[in-house]
Order: sequence, then C-alpha cells, then structure tokens
Amino acid sequence: MSVEISQLPDKVKDWLYARAESKKTLRAYTFFWLKFKEFCSSRGLNPDNIVDEYREAKYQDMRTYERFLDKWQDVIRAYYMWLKRQDYTPGTVLKFLAALRSFLKFWDIPLKVMLPKHYYVIYHNRDLKKDELRQILNFANPRDRVIFLVLAESGMRISTLVNLKYWQIKEDFEAERIPMMIKLPSSSLKDHVGDRFTFIGEDGYRELKSYLETRMPLKDDDYVFISERKGKVKSEQFTPESISTKFNRLVQKLGIAKSRGKGKPKAIRLHSLRKYFRNNMRTDSAYVRFWMGHSLRADENYISRDIEEHRRRYAEGYKFLRIYEPSPETIYGLSQKLKEKDEKIQQLEKQIRELQERFEEVRDIYRMIQEIPETAKQTIERLRQEYPDANIEKLLNLMIETFEYGILANQLYRKWGSKVIEKVGKEQTDKKT
Repeated sequence: MSVEISQLPDKVKDWLYARAESKKTLRAYTFFWLKFKEFCSSRGLNPDNIVDEYREAKYQDMRTYERFLDKWQDVIRAYYMWLKRQDYTPGTVLKFLAALRSFLKFWDIPLKVMLPKHYYVIYHNRDLKKDELRQILNFANPRDRVIFLVLAESGMRISTLVNLKYWQIKEDFEAERIPMMIKLPSSSLKDHVGDRFTFIGEDGYRELKSYLETRMPLKDDDYVFISERKGKVKSEQFTPESISTKFNRLVQKLGIAKSRGKGKPKAIRLHSLRKYFRNNMRTDSAYVRFWMGHSLRADENYISRDIEEHRRRYAEGYKFLRIYEPSPETIYGLSQKLKEKDEKIQQLEKQIRELQERFEEVRDIYRMIQEIPETAKQTIERLRQEYPDANIEKLLNLMIETFEYGILANQLYRKWGSKVIEKVGKEQTDKKT
C-alpha cells in the first residue's frame, strides 16, 4: 500500500495526509480513491488531474467552467449507481462516497456527492455471550488472551490498544491500583474528542501483570504489547488487522461464528469485544461513552472529570462486566492446568498403546512357548542323526545355534532343551537295550 501511495499525484497525497488521521484510514482512503480512478478510467477519464483541470476551467470563460462541472457531475452520479450494483454493503458504499466528497471539499471543487439517505447495517455483530468469551480466552495464546481480555474490560478500539505505550498505564500499574487506569490521549482516539481515560478490572490487571513480568522494567515509550514473531513485523509495531485475523480464525475454529462468504464479516468479530463492554458495563451511559472515547455532545460539559469518581463507578459496574468468577488464579494459570491435564491424558494414551503392543508380543511368545517342546524334540532327533557321538552339552549348544526363533527363544531353549535332550537320550538308550 505504501508503494501505491507514493505513486499517487501530489494533490491526492496532500489530501490523504491531511485528512487520514490513522494508518488504517490512510489505507482505506487510498483504496477508495483507486477504486474511483478505476471507474473513471472505464469512461476515458483520469481523476488524478481533476484539481488542475478544475482551476484551469475556473479561470477561463463561464462556458468552459460549466462544461467541466457537468462532465464530472455526470461521472459522480454514474459512480454512485455503479457502487450500488457492486457486492458492497450500504455501509461500504457510504464510505466510498464520503471519501470522494472529502477529497472534493478539501480542494474546494463544487461538485455534489449525495450520500445515501437511509443508511443501514446488513451484517450486525451479535452479542457475545460470557461463556463464549471464556472459551475464546481459554483457547487463545498467552499474549492474545491478554489483548482480548483488556479490550473486553476497557472498551478500547484495537487500534488504540495495539499502539498503547507503557507511560499510559505506568501510574496505576506500578501502584497495583485496581481498577487500573489507562490514559488515552486525544491523538489515539477516533471521534475528535479530548484526552480521555478508561480502566481494566482485577482479571485484566492480573493477566497484564503476568504477561509483562518477563519484560520488566519497561521504558515509558515501550509498547505494552509486542509481536510474538521477532523480526517478522515490517513496521515498528504489528497491525490491528493481524489481531483481528487471529480472532476470526479462533472463533471459527471453536464454532462460535461461521463464515458468511468472502468479504462478508462474521457475526462475531474482534469489534464484538468492544460491544461486550458497552452492553455489560452497567453504569451511567455518559461514563461508558467517555471510557470508550465516544463523543458526549452536551454531556461533555457536565460529566465529572474526577478520576476517583470514574474509578468508583467502574468498580461498581465491573461485577456485571467480569468474565470469570473471582479466583486467586490467573486465566493463564488455569489454562496451564488444562494444558497439563491434556499432557497427562496424552501420556496415558501412549501407555495404553505400549501395553497393547506388549500384549501382542506376550501373546506371540506364549504361542511360541507352546511350540518349543515339540520343535526342540524334532531338532534334537535331527541333530542326533547328524552327530551320533555328540554329548548332551555339545548337542544343546548345536541346537541353540541352529534354532530359528531368535535370542528370546534361545533362552527358552536353554530351559526346555536340556529336558528334551535328556528325554531323547533316554529314549535312545532304551532302544539300544
């Protein structure tokens, strides 16, 4: 995507860097612009030059100016109808058109982009149940488990959490103060609001402490969460999309949500953790919106900014939000116990397989033992004919050397052979007398 941005004309890049407040928005706006350019190309036009073309027409005569407006207004109307015919949701169509309108407004080009009047969501996130969330946390790997838990307990967006620095949690984290405050500077929030803060409760704090234990002490500008694959992340930090992908794979593997097809979001996705916070944190809704970084409108002037008042309200609502029953053990500790039980089961299964194999061996040995006396007798008689003058000891050694059953059978022959030889020798003596 960075290569595509570098190839865009300066006017487009200026708009992107001025209006896109995050890397995610930058990537999205670039995609929307390239899609608009693709449509224009099918009609023999190039929107890369639209700013220069507009200014040139504006400073000529009125007829040239009106002709410019009519031409591009027709293209925008057709683009809207083309988007509606594609397999996009109404929300995605709205984003395409909003990006185009943002570009035109940025360069003061007086073309109208009509947004859909009746915007609606087709693929709603369904509510995430507590037992489903427990299942997700139990089967997630250690780092992702903490990420999912902190998202559910704080109401943060994944983009905010991924870029969380140690200084934002340092004060309460080192003081072991619960609920633990997380500072949210305005630059990390999406809704053009001022500095905020949120909290995590007892479970979130303990899991976070367990996760950071091996990395302490941290510097203020160190990321709280780091990549699990060192050297594999191209940029400074891993992306929110990578966490979203892992979450989607996990819920699909656990059977909590099924795919609706390519490009269609599942009923349960990473944003469902933020929705879980919104639905289960029971306190004044203005405080919930404050912690989530939403715009408060009129409430902005009335809501308390006292941190301890917020902490008290969060603590009261936490019992409804809490995913696990109070326990002295961390989720990581519980998952380790489950893992140890799985290992014991695997060991038992291995022992059963070995016993089955041993049983087969014993059964074969038993069959062999039953055959030994008769086989030994036949062998002795054959050796007697070949070595009529051999004594009993030599005859036994010859029998062991020629026996076909291997080491174990040879050992058995030592037990049975002397008796058989003795019996055969006695029979030979009786015949002579």
